[in-house]
Amino acid sequence: MGESCSARVLQCSLLNTMQSLEPSMQTHAQGQGMCVFLSFHTYISYLWHIFDLFSIPAAVCGQRSPMMQNTTQPRSRIVGGSPAPPGSWPWLVNLQLDGGLMCGGVLVDSAWVATAAHCFAGGRGESYWTAAVGDFDITKADPDEQVLKVNRIIPHPKFNAKTFNNDIALVELTSPVVLSQHVRPVCLPSGVEPPTGSPCLVAGWGSLYEDGPSADVVMEAKVPLLPQSTCKSTLGKDVVTNTMLCAGYLSGGADSCQGDSGGPLIYQDRTSGRFQLHGITSWGDGCGEKGKPGVYTRVSAFADWIQAEMQKSSASREPTCPELLKTTEMTEEEQKTEFLSLCRFYTLTCPPTQSASVCSQIAEDKCFTRFKKCREFSYLTAHLNGCGTKHKMLTSSEKMSRRGFSSELTGTHRIQLPVHWKQKLWSLEASQQVSQITESYSWVLNIPNKNLRMTFQEVLVDLSSKNDRGLYQARIKAVVGGRPLTFYSLAGLENESFYRSVPRIIALALNSFKT
Repeated sequence: MGESCSARVLQCSLLNTMQSLEPSMQTHAQGQGMCVFLSFHTYISYLWHIFDLFSIPAAVCGQRSPMMQNTTQPRSRIVGGSPAPPGSWPWLVNLQLDGGLMCGGVLVDSAWVATAAHCFAGGRGESYWTAAVGDFDITKADPDEQVLKVNRIIPHPKFNAKTFNNDIALVELTSPVVLSQHVRPVCLPSGVEPPTGSPCLVAGWGSLYEDGPSADVVMEAKVPLLPQSTCKSTLGKDVVTNTMLCAGYLSGGADSCQGDSGGPLIYQDRTSGRFQLHGITSWGDGCGEKGKPGVYTRVSAFADWIQAEMQKSSASREPTCPELLKTTEMTEEEQKTEFLSLCRFYTLTCPPTQSASVCSQIAEDKCFTRFKKCREFSYLTAHLNGCGTKHKMLTSSEKMSRRGFSSELTGTHRIQLPVHWKQKLWSLEASQQVSQITESYSWVLNIPNKNLRMTFQEVLVDLSSKNDRGLYQARIKAVVGGRPLTFYSLAGLENESFYRSVPRIIALALNSFKT
């Protein structure tokens, strides 16, 4: 329906050419009849790519590019995987925290990504996150790569950070991705569970081995589904719930590893040939160890929740900071219309006996309070970026309850208040607060830049040591000024407590560097 006339003419021309060239087809049985290979003449491949430039199928899930079908081969050892052909994982998402790889994800709709809820255990808000689709080599920009901002993070309401039960989250992007051969969503489960032993595929940029470095390019592996009884007997019947599943080899070898969390475990449906999202990489005891298969969130158990969240109206959700701050780029008339829509959410809490005018005023006040917090945070972040462009700060990196840190703050910007809220000024107060903070930590800013390069490799947190200030005992491994360090500090996992712990961690790291 959506194809252009020129694309239709080209398609007819291609069909005529294909008939004259007599392509051969070969079918190879592998796994359980999963793999089908098409060996077309190179000329046909070339023409297909030309046709694809004219017409990219919209809303087609679970289909790889024709030249990328069934590329994954079994490996004896793939902790971290073997390199995948570029473009063979069009639904794979690189979820970045402060610009660095944090977790994997999988595109389930043009503006929605499914991932693991534990990726957001640190409490960092949407403003810190971006999602890269069409990414292959994380050390450089790829031709089909699109980097989008995150509008909303929705962890499952019953996610348990201690047991990793219900370890699933949805990420809403600020705008839909542009679909192409290398950017397409995967299909959600059809309702029929793949049989035990079925070959599934996993991919990501995770560690090449346990505690090792992350991969630069997409790594992939083929792993079989294990019986639930085997999963529970090997890992513990009280640990593995019905919303989890296991995949891998009990002999060890093939597995996902640190950094792969949130990435997809996919299965190719035998009838349609499309790839379905069967699991989301969640947790494991080591990487590829004997008798310790990988554990994945069972997506079929959450299919209804996923659909319900994606179909919710904007009026039923609290407006996000990206949505509120985006209004600063609008005209006055556009702002009024947009805020009327965004703030409607707050009218849902009004008592039935309250008049419409009073309810509307209360909703606007709540909406402004929300906007003020978002704007203040944006202002403080921008000011800090401007002051600290030459300095390294901390961000997060995932490994179960471990968090590594490395990033750089760059740039500064200015955002205008909505026109009808300009009378509610607070910038002077925020500026004074920033000046006081800058003065308090001027000793840090005066240290030579070369000695301030910090790469925090690991923060191992004792989750049972939370004190009354919301901080945990943590062992921190870092490289400061090229020197490896290990020291102990209090670290916060929640948003507010994390910020309180950052100055102390920086100070201890610098103090350790000086000794």
